[in-house]
Parts: sequence; C-alpha cells; structure tokens
Amino acid sequence: MMGLAFILIFLLLMIMINRGNQGINDYSDYTTGSRSFGPFAIGLSVFSSWYVGSVFTAWAEFNVGFGFIGIYTAIYGTISIFIMYLVSEKTYIWGKKYNLITQAELMGFRYQSGMLRIMMSFLGVLFTGPWLLLEWVTQGYIFSYATGGQISPFWGMLIGVLTVMIYVSMGGMRSVIRANAVQGLFMFAAGTGLSLWLIYKFFGGIRSGMEMLARDYPDVLTYPGPGWSPPTPYWTSIIIVSGLGAFMWPWIYNKMFAAKNVRAIKQSAVIASMLGFIFWTSMVFLGIMIHSMEYPRNHPEEAYMWIASMAGPIPLALMSVLIMATSISTVSGIIQAMATAISNDIAKQIDIQISNEKALKVTRISVIIICLLSLAMAAVDFGRLVFIAILTYQGIIMFFPVVFLGLYWKRANKEGAIACMIIGTATSVYLIIFNPYFIDELGWTAGMYGIILAFGIMIIAGYLKPISPHVEQLWSDIETARRNARRSKS
Repeated sequence: MMGLAFILIFLLLMIMINRGNQGINDYSDYTTGSRSFGPFAIGLSVFSSWYVGSVFTAWAEFNVGFGFIGIYTAIYGTISIFIMYLVSEKTYIWGKKYNLITQAELMGFRYQSGMLRIMMSFLGVLFTGPWLLLEWVTQGYIFSYATGGQISPFWGMLIGVLTVMIYVSMGGMRSVIRANAVQGLFMFAAGTGLSLWLIYKFFGGIRSGMEMLARDYPDVLTYPGPGWSPPTPYWTSIIIVSGLGAFMWPWIYNKMFAAKNVRAIKQSAVIASMLGFIFWTSMVFLGIMIHSMEYPRNHPEEAYMWIASMAGPIPLALMSVLIMATSISTVSGIIQAMATAISNDIAKQIDIQISNEKALKVTRISVIIICLLSLAMAAVDFGRLVFIAILTYQGIIMFFPVVFLGLYWKRANKEGAIACMIIGTATSVYLIIFNPYFIDELGWTAGMYGIILAFGIMIIAGYLKPISPHVEQLWSDIETARRNARRSKS
C-alpha cells in the first residue's frame, strides 16, 4: 500500500499548494493568472502538461513493443516548442493590449469573426475530449495497479477527479500553473532519475543495454520495429502532423496568456524543450530495453509499472506518483481550458452582455460539469479510445494554418480561415473514416492531406481580398511594442 500512500500524499500536496488561490473572484485572474508568471513557471507548466500520463500506459506499446519509433515524441515535441517560440510575440502583445484570454478569442479578434471564434472553441473542446477521458482511465489504472487491485479503477478515477475539481474550480489558471510547476519539477527529477536507475539496475547501464539489444533484439533499434511494417513516409508524417498540431491544443496554447511578458514565453520555450527531450529520451531508452523481458513485451501497457514493481515497493510508489503527476498536470490544464472556452468563447458570444462575474460562475460550473461528465464517460469501456485520441491530431492540425498565417501573413482573412477549418477538417475526417487505399500504401496520414488543402485555401483566399485596416493596425501594434522594448533597454 506504499504506492497508495505516496499518491494520496501527492494529491493532498496539490490541494495544499493552491489553498491560497481558492475563492478567486476576478475573471481575468481566474483565466490568465493576471499575466504574472515567469519563464520557469510557464516552462514547467508546458512541460508537465505536454507529457500525458497515458504515454506510460497506452503509448508504451511504441517504446516497449516497437522500440525506436517511440523517439518521435521527443522530436515532434521539440518542433512544437519551437512553434511556441515563433507565435509568442504577437500572441502576447495582442493578448495583453486587447485583453484576449484564449486561443479562439485571439483568432476571432485577428480575423474579426465571431463565427471562427466559436468554431475554434467548439472544435478545440471536441478534439480535446478523448484525451481527458484517456487520462481519467490512466489514473484509475494506476490506483488499481499501485494497490494490487484493492482500489478499483473507478474509485481511483473518482479520487483524481475530486482533487482536480477542487483546485481548478476555485483557483483557475493560477492554481493550474502553480500545481503544474511542482508537478513538472517532480516529473523531470523523478522520471529521468528513476528511468536511468532502472536501466543501470536491470541492464547494467545504457551502453551494456544497447549492446544487448543490438545483439539479441536488433529490430527494436530500427524503424519501424518488430511486427509492424508501415511505409517509411509514415514516420515523417506523424512527426509533421504531431509537431505542427501539438502546440495548437488550447490547454497548451492558452498558457502563453498567463506569462508576464514575451521574453518569459520565449525563455519558457527553451526550458520546456530541454526538459522534455531529456525526460522522454530516458523513458524511451528504458522502454526499448524492457522489450527484452517477456512479460512486459507481451503486456506493454503495464511495462513501466511492472519493472518498477520488480525493483521494490519504493520504486513502484515513485513510478505511480510520477504517472499520476503527469496525468493530473494534463487534466487540470485541459479542464481549465475547456471551461474557459465555454464561458469566454461560447457563452460570451451568445450573450455579449454577460458580465465577468456571471462568466466566472459559468466557468466554475463548467469545471464541475466537465469533471463529472467525463468521469461517467471514462467509466464506460470504449475499447479503442487510445486510437481515437491519436486521431485527434489529424483534426487539431487544421488550427495551424489559421494561427500561423494569421500571425505572420497580413493577407490571411476570415473567409479563408473559416473555409480552411471546414474543408480541411472535413477532408481529414473523411479520409480517416473511409481510409482509401493510398493512406496505408503511401504512408501519409489523413491530416497531411487536410493541411495541404487548408494552406492552399487560405493562400488563394488571401489574394482575393485587400488587406484590411484592422490588420494593418495590428501589425502597427507589434512595431510600436518592439520600439518600446528597444527604448526600455537603451
């Protein structure tokens, strides 16, 4: 029961850390933390939210079952954080000047389109849903495994739900960032340290472990791995789609609105990418080496918990808390982003006269409803939920041309953005459902075809209309902010 004790202490700690944030009554503070966080808080928050708890269970098949292909996560994660660096300046400057608090609101303002704002908010919530369910399932599984089945997955999920509901509903973004910072520090230290220790304990170190794999299991060191034969372009495709789409998740993107300045966001991007690459690479090395053991090779979803249990009760307890921290950090950000989207981008668009006090109440009620509804849905056995979650990348990637061209190309307009979202997403969904022969034969995923079409639509639409005065003013805002920044340095 040591694992249960460690998990409960960790969850209690999360509530205690945020006890001072309970009862926040200012809508801006609740949704953005009053734009007050520095690079380490934002960087740790992005890092801890990025790596979902289910990468240690549902996605362990990539590392343990197939081997080398699992490293794609570290590669696409680095690409996505670079995108964070690129979009940080305009996102922060426009967000602060015009009091914008969500990704959908930013794009609705940039394109002067309420329809686009509602569409991005709705699709963001829709595409995010499977990840939330998957994380609740992961938490239930970890509780059950750590206690030898004495606590059922449902009761494990309920404990996690109640913990998140308490500190997110009361403290909003400020609670999420502070909890994520602690979770991120623990994830990096415990995750990297425990992975390396397990490698040395069971395989004699990285060098001897890799020599063993090269001698006895060479397939796991090459693409795509044993028992699988996708075309080579599949590797490129999942990196591109995931790399461009991953930073478009609202629960990640919205954290930039909580930063205190542009420099803090850019520094946080460097911090998050370094921590993420080291952390995940150590987990991949451990997973590949675990492939040499028969039981976890045949049960990859249990691999990380299993090898920790073989090392003793303390390593098992640490691994349990590690996965729980990874999961809790993700779901808290997801729920806060979904609730804010409902109040700010949907409720405020339906009733433009809604007060901030009422919007705050809507947000808090949304947190409770989302938690309870997702708990009920997670208790149902969907079977292939993990594959649904993976496929959501094929949809969220359609946000990329809207966001990136909107921030970097003056000619991008609302007609092109709306058509891009509708046609690009519809194309991707159609290819996923009907799966024509060329998808499997050529190796490119549905999202690749959808985003190429989406970019084409936005570029064509951009040349059909002149640049609006509103856009010229936004670009002027950036130049003014840059001049003021240079002047303050001199």
